[in-house]
This record gives sequence, structure tokens and C-alpha cells, in this order.
Amino acid sequence: MVRSLLRFCLGLLVLAPSLVHAQAVLGIPGNGAKLSGIGVISGWKCSTNGPLTVRFNGGAPIPLVYGSQRPDVLKAGACAHDRVGFVAIWNWATLGDGEHIAVAYDNGVEFARSTFRVWTTGVAFVEEAQGRCQLDNFPSPGETAVFEWQQSTQHLEMVERSDVLPPGGRAWAV
Repeated sequence: MVRSLLRFCLGLLVLAPSLVHAQAVLGIPGNGAKLSGIGVISGWKCSTNGPLTVRFNGGAPIPLVYGSQRPDVLKAGACAHDRVGFVAIWNWATLGDGEHIAVAYDNGVEFARSTFRVWTTGVAFVEEAQGRCQLDNFPSPGETAVFEWQQSTQHLEMVERSDVLPPGGRAWAV
């Protein structure tokens, strides 16, 4: 989820000049995204004609909550106000492994779509698992990060970084 969110934010910086001409963006899942665990469906739309929904692979519509603040979209000049964000919490594992298509709708009319890939652990929700790993040269060359399995998000989450020691300044071993 962190990687997808970072990719989305970086994409906004690169695409900021072109956002002036866009009226809506389905940011997560973005085209070509690789997703797992529990995350969000999100994006923005300047105005709506009714309820916003998303469908995966032609399935049932999933309601999206509309009206969250997106000052980045306002600053880019894409919309006249900043309450244009939409979101829903989603467990990507429920879609199963493989390629999927998301289609976003405004009152039943398509306004965005993406093709993305999901990777799962083989089940929709892993319980009582534990795991910890070290990733060298991340997030930058010469740095090291430690990740731990978090049941609540169904992700490995960064819990330590070599240049930011935890309280007490202890070093860690994996």
C-alpha cells in the first residue's frame, strides 16, 4: 500500500501540468499497479452527477465516499475546489491473484478505468502470521529498512530504518 500511495503521489507531481485538463482520476488502483493486502480505492473527480461507484471485473458496484479534501488537485488547477476526493477501503485479496479491471462510475456512467495485478497469500485474510525481513539499500543506497507483517493491513510494513533508530537508540538484528 505504501508503495502504491508513493507511486500515486509521485505520479501527481509528474502529471500536475496535465491535470489541468483532466476532470477525474482513478489513482488507486492505477493502470499497471501491483496490489496486495488491505488498502484503498481512491482518486478524484471535479464534480458528480450522483453516487460514485467502482466495479471490479464487471462485478457488483462498490460505493465510493466522495468529498474528501484534495488540496493537491486544487493547487494543480484541475478543479475549482478541493473537496473532490473519493475513497473506499478494500481487501485486494478478495479479487484473487492475477490481472483485474477496475471501472469507476458516476451515477452509472463510466469516467475512469484501469488494469492492475493482485498478489495474494492464497487466502483473503491471514491470521496469526509473523514475519520480519531486512531490505538493504532501501529506501536509499546505504540505508537499511526492516519490515514486519501486520495483520491489520495484511502487509509487511516498515518498522525501522537504519538512519532513524527506535526509541532508546537500540540497533536491530534480523
